[in-house]
Amino acid sequence: MCGIVGQIGPQACGERQLLRMMGMLTHRGPDESGVLIADKVSWGHLRLSIVDLQSGQQPMSTHDGRYWVVFNGEIFNHLELRQELEHLGHTFITRSDTEVLLNSYREWGFSCLDRFNGQWAFALWDSQTDAFFLARDRWGVRPLFYTFLPDRKTLLFASEMKALLADERVPREWNHQALRDILICWTSESDRTPIKSIQQLPPGAYISIKEGEFEIQRWWQPDYSPDCVEWNRSEQSWCEELRATLASACKIRLRADVPVGAYLSGGIDSSIISLLTRNHHQNQLKTFSISFADSAVDESKYQHLMAEYLGTTHRETSITRQSISKSFAECVWHAETPIYRTAPVPMLYLSRLVRDSGVKVVLTGEGADELLGGYDQFKEDKIRRFWARNPNSAWRKRLLEHLEPNIPRTGTRARHFWYAFYQAGLDKTESSGYSHHLRWRNGMSLLQILSDDFQSRADESAGSPDGDWIQHIESTVPEGFERWPSLSKAQYWESRQLLSGYLLSSQGDRMAMANSVEGRYPFLDIEFYKVARRMPPHLKLNVLMEKYILKKTFAKDLPGEIIRRMKYPYRALDSVALYDGPSRERLNDSLSPESVRRHGLFKPEAISKLTARVSNSPEPSARDNMALVIAYSSHVFHDRFIEGATNPGVLPPLRTQVDLTRIASGLK
Repeated sequence: MCGIVGQIGPQACGERQLLRMMGMLTHRGPDESGVLIADKVSWGHLRLSIVDLQSGQQPMSTHDGRYWVVFNGEIFNHLELRQELEHLGHTFITRSDTEVLLNSYREWGFSCLDRFNGQWAFALWDSQTDAFFLARDRWGVRPLFYTFLPDRKTLLFASEMKALLADERVPREWNHQALRDILICWTSESDRTPIKSIQQLPPGAYISIKEGEFEIQRWWQPDYSPDCVEWNRSEQSWCEELRATLASACKIRLRADVPVGAYLSGGIDSSIISLLTRNHHQNQLKTFSISFADSAVDESKYQHLMAEYLGTTHRETSITRQSISKSFAECVWHAETPIYRTAPVPMLYLSRLVRDSGVKVVLTGEGADELLGGYDQFKEDKIRRFWARNPNSAWRKRLLEHLEPNIPRTGTRARHFWYAFYQAGLDKTESSGYSHHLRWRNGMSLLQILSDDFQSRADESAGSPDGDWIQHIESTVPEGFERWPSLSKAQYWESRQLLSGYLLSSQGDRMAMANSVEGRYPFLDIEFYKVARRMPPHLKLNVLMEKYILKKTFAKDLPGEIIRRMKYPYRALDSVALYDGPSRERLNDSLSPESVRRHGLFKPEAISKLTARVSNSPEPSARDNMALVIAYSSHVFHDRFIEGATNPGVLPPLRTQVDLTRIASGLK
């Protein structure tokens, strides 16, 4: 894992400015650094050494110096690709996957991406043709941001936005559409960032630059076409294939020259990953978890059960309300976006524990819910579609009571309210985003806290009123989407929005790399995805049992208490934690009427009413929790990224320093 920065074009910066950009990312690569300076090219690399510790420095070139690359990520199948490339006549001088990437591009061009099993963001330069190729992995595990300077001919790229903002030529202005996206669907659209001048390369996309022409293309996206489903297979055969493929995905992710551990949350996904990792681990596996002082969100009972069952060396970090409030601003700094939950903050503490334990790599369970139907969102969609066939049924709606703890058990008025909430839009089942309509419309109700000026600017930049947001987003689905099974449609939206836009970024890469820790995700292995997409939907969500086939596959490998426990989504206390202790004054200052007017993002009267409700409630509503966290984090983001200064850190040792401009002029 690493951090990469670069500039391409006639106004590319010199070494001094490049080093300033690199200094913003020292947490991503604390072990060593390198630079490449050439005519119209300035690239930098910060390394977190994991594979081939002695060599593999970047920027790296092919033997003849034609192709150059800066690479952040891992190609887990690099050993197999190396053998194939050697048979084709390529030679290697390092053991690194970076050199495999270079020779793969030399051999197969853009199509090399289809052969990679891994997680990556990289920039590659063909110095002979002066062509550039920047690419991001399928799921968007590793980030890549870019912007153009005012000349529209010079491209800047980096692993994080703060490195781009270190160049004073990059404007700092809110992207009004992005904040509206976050309020509606919890993350911004994949190519947007909260900074108007900066874009993010979407997952499964690449940029090609040749002869001054810029082109962006999607090279991969999830496909759940019914044509690929294998209906006539026994459950046992699916169990065998699932187990073998997932075991292989774990094994290949143990390829590292540094210690590898695992996150152990106490849920079935991380328990299975820890089990399979332990089976292939050469030494006693180290596992890590989060415990909470507040029992309502604590899962340590199940973590201890699994750690003892697996025989791992287990460590945990204990999170209090005060620790959440203390590190909230730091979390926003690394997430580089307003957030709607405080859940990323404990992940920041967890990666710090991993780092302090001498571990650089952890395997974790993200992706299982998206690929195997694990969310209540999927149950909700299934129940509502069933209810829609007979909207007047008195008993069909009662299936919603299986969505614990959403439906109130007592209080006629409260139950009627929840039934009315879920009944809205039952006649829209043919809509491509039906599974997420309730989430989106609930988010749209939060738009009323935006200031009139901010809202009008969002409308103006979108070219349409906010009422068309759903219609627009539904128009962007893949070709043939209408033929997909309903569960597959819901999986698509969850993967597109929550997985790549939040779980793998704000709660994943950004919190782990803040402490120089690399996360690896076996459930997102490309071969495992291929198995999951061939499965009939009923093996994923069987009636209302989530991840049915996963539970059946590992039923005899894990304690029954883990297999049978009700799904418990990871969460942390939100507004009640932010209001706890000394941070209360800081939050009140940030959301005071004077501060709200100065920032210009929200309506002062709406925020005053919100803070009054939250501060006086021992258990604020989910809607108020979300609104307060988004408002507070938006102000923190504004203070740090719109108005704040960017102060680079101290660079690690500069191991690779290539100045092709001087070499070309004979001034070596």
